[in-house]
Amino acid sequence: MSIKPYGVAVTDAIASGELARLKEAQAAAEAHLAEYGDIPTLLALLKVEIAKLGG
Repeated sequence: MSIKPYGVAVTDAIASGELARLKEAQAAAEAHLAEYGDIPTLLALLKVEIAKLGG
């Protein structure tokens, strides 16, 4: 099973208590960060720039 690094999948893996699922979720999250970077920080920067332009 391939876990997508989203909230529900990660919290489900945590709730399962299964080491394999936890490691799979960790690997997916690390791969996502490596590919896309820190999306929450980038989103915050986008919101600042949008606000500067009156949007």
